[in-house]
Amino acid sequence: MTLSSVEDILIEHGVKPTPQRVVIAKYMLETHSHPTADEVLQAVESKLPVALSRATVYNTLNTLVQAGVIREVVTEAERTRYDANMTEHHHFVDVKSGKILDIPADQIAHLKPLLGNNFKVHSYQITFFGEVKDQ
Repeated sequence: MTLSSVEDILIEHGVKPTPQRVVIAKYMLETHSHPTADEVLQAVESKLPVALSRATVYNTLNTLVQAGVIREVVTEAERTRYDANMTEHHHFVDVKSGKILDIPADQIAHLKPLLGNNFKVHSYQITFFGEVKDQ
């Protein structure tokens, strides 16, 4: 993904493409690791000619979430991770390695109807916790 294509995505979502936002968005759009804000900071800080503050990373991630470029994923108490996969999906957390894997929504789509007609579901995310078996 090129920097100019990232700029285009930001503009399409109503986000002004500053150098910091472009670098952070590019990283988020290319990774599948569901990073925390601190992990994003570590990954991108050397890609800018000026120092990048933790506050800038948090503010940028929040801006990207609000614009619909990425989403927040909560897999543990008081620790937010971020995900650029905006398709409907769920997560599996390997409790040994900490790795987070995406689970396509259609693999567990039958759960939503189980609530019946008493609930109007706008969206939902399911997080499974366990261990990935060696194959």
